[in-house]
Amino acid sequence: MTPRNLFNIILKLFGLFFLKEIVLVLPQLVYLSLSFTDVGSKLEGLYMLIEYLAILIVCTIFVILLIFKSNFVIDKLRLDKGFDQEEFSFNISAPEILTLGLIVISGIILITEIPNFCRQVYSYFQEKRLTNGMTHPQISYSIISGVKIVLGFLLIGERKRIVAFMLPKPNADSNP
Repeated sequence: MTPRNLFNIILKLFGLFFLKEIVLVLPQLVYLSLSFTDVGSKLEGLYMLIEYLAILIVCTIFVILLIFKSNFVIDKLRLDKGFDQEEFSFNISAPEILTLGLIVISGIILITEIPNFCRQVYSYFQEKRLTNGMTHPQISYSIISGVKIVLGFLLIGERKRIVAFMLPKPNADSNP
């Protein structure tokens, strides 16, 4: 493995962490845009919407640069220059490293969101029971947390397709 290939994989792993942030911000952005009128003041809702959009745009730019344009980043930052060795020897392939990264990221999402989901559902039913139906507790937090859990499971389940999408296809013309 050349230094360029190693940095290519490392940058793609960092891109996966930014993809995780997109996965976590997207349900909140959708909920906020659907319930824009329910926010306390319109100005506060607008600020929250702009904040989530800014986070989404910045993370999307980093995902595009780190996953799909990683060679451009390596060239601009000259990451592969200054190494004494031409080749590094590893016993693990790039798809295996990216698959492991996806599993870790999905695990982080699930580890943080499953307890959050349980807490939100418990709070919902507790508020409903204590007020005897006098108020309408927010279920949206439970729904957002549930969507994040589903997305975490989808990342684990579809990791092979995601890795195949991220890695360049071998050129069929180069084989004799």
